[in-house]
Amino acid sequence: MLIQTFCKSKKFCHRYVALGLMAVICGVSSFVCPGVVSGEEQQAKKFVLDNGMVVLVYELPSSPTVALNALVKIGSATEGEFLGVGASHFVEHLLFKGTEKRGVGEISQEVKSLGGYINASTGFDKTNYTLNVPFDQFDKALDILADMLMNATFDPEQVEKEREVIINEMRLYLDNPDRRLSRLIFSTVYTRHPYRHPVIGYKPLFEGMSRDELYRFYKAHYAPNNIVFAVAGNVKADEVFPLIEAKFQDFEPIPYNPRNLPIEPRQIAPRRAEVEYPTEMARLSIVFRGVSANHPDMLPLDVLAMILGQGESSRLYQDIFVKKGLVYSIYAMNFTPMDEGIFGIEARLDEERTEDTIAAIKSQIDLIKKKGVQRQELEKAKRQVLSRFVFDHQTAGGVAYQLTLNEAYTGDYDFYQKYVEAIKKLTQDDIKRVAQKYLVNETSSIVTLRPEKEKKKEVVKSQPAHLPEIQKFVLDNGITILLREDHAFPLVSLGVAFQGGVRHEPKDKNGITNLLSDVWTKGTTSRSAEKIFEEVESRGARLSGFSGRNSFGLTLNLLSEDVDFGMALLEDLIKNPTFPEEMLLKAKEKARSGIIARDDDIHATTSKTMLETLFLEHPFRLTSLGTLETVESINRGDVQNFYQRLISPSNMVFFVFGDIDAKKMNDLLMKAYSSIKPYEPSLLEVAAEPPVRETREKTIHMDKTQAMIMVGFQGPSLFDQDRYAMEIISSLLGATLNGRIFVKIRDELGESYRLGGSYLPGMETGFSYFYVATKEESIDKVKEVLLSEIKDLLNQEVSDDELQSTKTYLIGAHKMRRETNASIAFSSGLDELYGLGYDHYQS
Repeated sequence: MLIQTFCKSKKFCHRYVALGLMAVICGVSSFVCPGVVSGEEQQAKKFVLDNGMVVLVYELPSSPTVALNALVKIGSATEGEFLGVGASHFVEHLLFKGTEKRGVGEISQEVKSLGGYINASTGFDKTNYTLNVPFDQFDKALDILADMLMNATFDPEQVEKEREVIINEMRLYLDNPDRRLSRLIFSTVYTRHPYRHPVIGYKPLFEGMSRDELYRFYKAHYAPNNIVFAVAGNVKADEVFPLIEAKFQDFEPIPYNPRNLPIEPRQIAPRRAEVEYPTEMARLSIVFRGVSANHPDMLPLDVLAMILGQGESSRLYQDIFVKKGLVYSIYAMNFTPMDEGIFGIEARLDEERTEDTIAAIKSQIDLIKKKGVQRQELEKAKRQVLSRFVFDHQTAGGVAYQLTLNEAYTGDYDFYQKYVEAIKKLTQDDIKRVAQKYLVNETSSIVTLRPEKEKKKEVVKSQPAHLPEIQKFVLDNGITILLREDHAFPLVSLGVAFQGGVRHEPKDKNGITNLLSDVWTKGTTSRSAEKIFEEVESRGARLSGFSGRNSFGLTLNLLSEDVDFGMALLEDLIKNPTFPEEMLLKAKEKARSGIIARDDDIHATTSKTMLETLFLEHPFRLTSLGTLETVESINRGDVQNFYQRLISPSNMVFFVFGDIDAKKMNDLLMKAYSSIKPYEPSLLEVAAEPPVRETREKTIHMDKTQAMIMVGFQGPSLFDQDRYAMEIISSLLGATLNGRIFVKIRDELGESYRLGGSYLPGMETGFSYFYVATKEESIDKVKEVLLSEIKDLLNQEVSDDELQSTKTYLIGAHKMRRETNASIAFSSGLDELYGLGYDHYQS
């Protein structure tokens, strides 16, 4: 069977092929990176306002959005008298809490009403604010961001509320093993420089900073001559610059504040630090003193990091993970802030393999220092740089952020373009030289986060009985309760899951579960959306609705001291949701925006078309967002009815994992939910999908400059033992950086930047897919290679080494995914809901 569809533009032809259980789609991608991919010279336009603010504007006529990015040159390292307080991070939080004309909560609501997205972050050297909106909302977005930068009010009540939020964030920060390791690294490497202090600050100092001191800090650093402001997207520089100039005309500059930080003393001997931590896996980091963003050796060190440990074809991954099997993951990085940075190698592993891993890492480093790197390694790393550049510049937001970063750190907004060109000129001798210069024992620090002795014994003996056990209870009305008592951290993860999702949506209401999960947390009969947001955020908690192909529900993660609040909130949301009309309208607008973005995205469009062709009856052919038509048709009554027909007790799994008393928690749950009357949930009967008996081929047309080929197969379900073999097959073929498709098409042929594959099991069936994005003229060649690699798997045995390394990777990934109570709670809840059993993850 051959199926072809055409959109209005027929600029390029994209072919889709399926053989037996196989489906292939070709599409094309539109964004061309100026000056690097297309060869066209296009640069940002730079303006400097009279008050000293640097303004950069980059025109992307094809973008449906515009991104505004403001980088304030103040971070935790430059806080002066408030060093160690976390003042920069504190200010970042308060800028969202009201201005002279916008009250608490109004900024985020206004951005949402524009169909936009706003976020912020704080680092050692900068505080960054980003705002993305549809391009026709630029004026309003500019007004919002300018208002935040100039007119934040720092209401005393909001200051204290946000102080509590950040204190809770500090606790959660220390409860994250990766962040704990990072903290240990920087406090070991730096003895004088402020990089040794945490960005979030120290709790006693933070608690002592007054509102007036915070406001004075804000006024001392949030000034036009300390800000780089960038705009990228579907705008014209000559039109938006006068608007920016007018908006900031009353923004007064401050006297220049020179960056005068202490210089880190020369390290003359290796250092070692280790901390016990309640975790199943050890974390190891070997760190060397590095360079700043302005140092010429940054370039060869970046490439050295790629060659050593970025990607699954890197030296460390191949030697230490694949061949020696010493670690679960390993990578290298070159961190280059405004002052001297670090070059590091990090691994996750079992503790008893630490010394062998250290020796193996040093052996690979010594090999490069003695013999250098191969030409093909260097060329691969150069391609990685170009690929990263392209990916970072796919969106208006990526471009705006990179412009501000370049300008602030190097004084040259076009630095990244020159960086790419300079990378192309690097030689093998350059890489060998920096390895010899910087990767020396005297400037190294070895940092280890190792399991507590009690935990270590459990990991080495691999006895699940010693781990916190999951307890299952079923109430008389049919509600299933899963409890796991674990006092390692003062955290609790709780939630509820129901069968539903796309699988049980009426065809004409496709997308309703997504809308339900969005609006579910926006109001109850006794709580408004604003009250819910305030109650949750003031406790540093994380509440969200989720929806997928087979289920939907709520999750809430919070400190154990707030568990009573969490239980009461979830009970209110489950029993008394109101699904407010105004919130539903906003959710629908958000969904429409996502659908439009999806239909303009080459990968999403290709995937959607592949599933529609591979599945003619099964709900896999539908998407979680729905269509513009189905979303438009959904009203509040539909959402309420859909919810009511699925929240039957027999269709409900409630889970509470973490720092709890399991018996008391079970009593609370019985008291709260036993009164819900049982009834049969109205689950739809899912149509059986007929197997593919012949080739299905589809061609679609998009006005893009790249093609995408996708091959899809019907596959085993969640309950089929063949699913595990299919996971291995998907990883063998489609794994990023070392899958067969990657090695053949990207490394050997250089025909693609974006390719891979995956397998997704469902309740009745599943599917696997493999994809390659390439240029139009390479479609036939790439398709032939792709199909050939798939056929080779049918005709040739997989080697023991390749099979074992794939198994090790998948097992390691599984271990990493179940490291926290939150992840175990979620996966156990869904496994129980689907009928696999709550303890399925252990097997």
